Amino acid sequence: MATIHLYLVRHGQTELNAANRLQGIYDSKLTTKGVRSAQRLARMLADVHFDAAYISDLGRAQQTARIITAMHPELKKPTIDVGLREFNFGGLEGTKNTWIVNQVRKQLGPGTFAKLILSKERFATLLWVFNSLDQTRAAETLVGVTDRINRTLRRISLFESQKSTEDRNVLIVSHGLVLSAFLYQLSPHDLPARLLKNTSVTQVDYTDRQFKLININVTPKKRS
Repeated sequence: MATIHLYLVRHGQTELNAANRLQGIYDSKLTTKGVRSAQRLARMLADVHFDAAYISDLGRAQQTARIITAMHPELKKPTIDVGLREFNFGGLEGTKNTWIVNQVRKQLGPGTFAKLILSKERFATLLWVFNSLDQTRAAETLVGVTDRINRTLRRISLFESQKSTEDRNVLIVSHGLVLSAFLYQLSPHDLPARLLKNTSVTQVDYTDRQFKLININVTPKKRS
């Protein structure tokens, strides 16, 4: 049975990332640092022959994907998939990260706050925080975003597995929180405390209708 090798890429650093602001369905361009890092990632992946590519509909993911796919002439037309877009922060879009931290610390007290951040359930706690602070009640839930990304990646993997009896390499360019939601459900102990880095790649194999984590959060090295 063929195996689908998924290369899950988080986009490069953006202006809102650099400003330490929440960035979900809001969008901003890659910084110079983000572009250079995406170029290093493109070189790191240059020897991988990709059979298909799927990209979030948000501009920062598409900008990152263009840099990567420029080195892959075999990819004629990547597919834009709304299911790969970032977590929706609702009314918290664009909010400073420090404001979020301060609000939670005030509500819970420093001791409880520290325990939650250090706990094994810290990712679930993080999304609970976003929901509790969003007065518009438009922010996605852990269940909602996990279901969305699971369905999307399973649909893509099934579709690609039906194309050939041979193994296939599939590039996925998406976002930090939504990919972290998938990995938290797949292998929670392997998810980094600070989640996925910009221009990191995580490899997940799909075979016999099952996902298996191969490696996580690998970033390209800077040239010396």
